[in-house]
Amino acid sequence: MFTKQELQDIIELVGRSPVQKFKYSDGTAKLLIVKDNAFLSPKADKRSSKPAAEPMADHAEAAAAKPSEPDGGEHPAVPEKNTEAVTPKLIEIVAPTVGTFYASAEQGAAPYVQVGDKVTPDKVVCVLEAMKLFTEVSAKVSGEIVEIAAENGQFVEYGQPLFIVKPE
Repeated sequence: MFTKQELQDIIELVGRSPVQKFKYSDGTAKLLIVKDNAFLSPKADKRSSKPAAEPMADHAEAAAAKPSEPDGGEHPAVPEKNTEAVTPKLIEIVAPTVGTFYASAEQGAAPYVQVGDKVTPDKVVCVLEAMKLFTEVSAKVSGEIVEIAAENGQFVEYGQPLFIVKPE
C-alpha cells in the first residue's frame, strides 16, 4: 500500500513530466494516472527558458562590440543584422523535465540522432529517466541536428537545451 506522502510525490512527479499515462503495480496495490495536457503549449516552455539567457547575451555582445580606440574613445557598436539575415535562426530542443539524459534506448545501442541527422516533429531524439520513469523526448520541429548539447548519462534540468536544430 502507498502512504499519503508517496502518492503525493508520485502525482507531483507525473504532473511535472510530459508522460500522459502512468501505471504501477507492486503486487499489493495498483496505481493508474492518466492526464490531459492539451492545454499546455510547448512554446510556452521554450519562451520561459529563453528570456533569462537572451538579455545577458545582448549585454555581452554589446560590450564586445565596443572596441576602444588608442586615444581612449569608443566606436559606436555596429549592428550585425546582415549576419542574422544570412544565418537561419536555430531552435533548441529543451528538457521537458529533470532527469538523466540518454542518447539511445539502451546501453551500446545506436543513438536516436546524431549531428547532421534530419528530424521531424514526432521523431524521438532521446529519453530522460527520473526515478525509473522514462520519458521519450520528441523533436517537435523539422530540421537538422547541428549540436547535441547534453552528454549521455548527464543529469539535466527542466528547460535545459539538449539539442540545437537548424529548422527547415
